[in-house]
Amino acid sequence: MMWALEYDPDIFFAACEEASGAHKKVSKSKLRGVRHFAKWDKDKDVSEETDGPVPISVFMVASVLKEKREKLLQEARGLDDLIRILNDVNGNLDAKKACAGALKLHKKYLKLVQAKKT
Repeated sequence: MMWALEYDPDIFFAACEEASGAHKKVSKSKLRGVRHFAKWDKDKDVSEETDGPVPISVFMVASVLKEKREKLLQEARGLDDLIRILNDVNGNLDAKKACAGALKLHKKYLKLVQAKKT
């Protein structure tokens, strides 16, 4: 889910080619992706909105941390333990449960934001 929301291969390949310094012929589809991203970036800079919508990936991470908080609080003594526990989570993650938790957290967040506005 997070991969589909945030991954754009054209931006990555364009950045790699720019960094290499070699002037190779770039396909039109890659340039179109870069131009599209640049237009979006300009629109975002022009808008006066300070707080944009929070991406769902933030809520996915929060859902996983909320699910594993007991284990983190009991077993993590340092940064190394924290990394070990979170690496274990990557292999044993229930995607459906994580997405459902993320949507619940997102709904709570939206209610909180709505209450602040009124």
